[in-house]
Amino acid sequence: MTSQHRDSGSEGRRRLSAGVRVAAVVAAAAALLGFSAIWVDAGERHAAGRWRLVFVDHFTHGLDLRKWGRYSGQPGGDPGGWWMPSHVRVSNGVLRLQSYRDRRHRGRWASGGLSSARALKQTYGKYDVRFRIDAGYGVAGIILLWPVRDWPPEIDFAENGGTTTARDSMTATLHHGEENHQIQRRVRADFTRWHRIGVEWTPGKLVYTLDGRTWATVESRHVPDEPMELDIQTQTGTCGDRDAPCPNASTPALVEMEVDWVKAYAYQTR
Repeated sequence: MTSQHRDSGSEGRRRLSAGVRVAAVVAAAAALLGFSAIWVDAGERHAAGRWRLVFVDHFTHGLDLRKWGRYSGQPGGDPGGWWMPSHVRVSNGVLRLQSYRDRRHRGRWASGGLSSARALKQTYGKYDVRFRIDAGYGVAGIILLWPVRDWPPEIDFAENGGTTTARDSMTATLHHGEENHQIQRRVRADFTRWHRIGVEWTPGKLVYTLDGRTWATVESRHVPDEPMELDIQTQTGTCGDRDAPCPNASTPALVEMEVDWVKAYAYQTR
């Protein structure tokens, strides 16, 4: 269930994550208790110099096509979705991934997504994204790490599939193995408001962060050890799919994921 689409040489891909479609879910006990109870300041856990800033974008001067490629076309495994480069916009220093009915797509819903493959591909790293997303049934918002080579693996560190009218939670899912096994965690917050969401990816370990604090940790031999890129996307689902539905009468005419900034760090062992 993978796909690749290009517009004028830009790189983009991906169907709605199977993490939202829920195959094997390992629930975090901490999530049941509320993530605030287990927060640990991420900055205090690492010795100075462990992370080196290698990529940053505040979108101050529009969309830098040296850094980002925009998605275009049909997502694999999602016949109801469609990506168009024109649905990726930057205004007032904010990246906007827009989902709405587009007359250029016969009045059907279309969305926006982009990939860092032009400028950022690395093994291990720390990623931090300040974002928010409008409520909107049937419109997913996902921030993820995608393999440079074949899928899987995949690390979704922020995903909401639009299965309710709210944005009151995000899942983080590690996809691995040919049969797409999954290790998933869930955190609750109001994601229509601005938050920093991130992941620290090191050998055998994923640390998921929200507003600079740890909310879940996964230690597994299935954590990837190969180059991956950073992707950010919105996506409409398919009518009749309970786990990835299409927009309905309650969905606003325009649903945006807004991104204030993106930062990525390289992992340093010394």
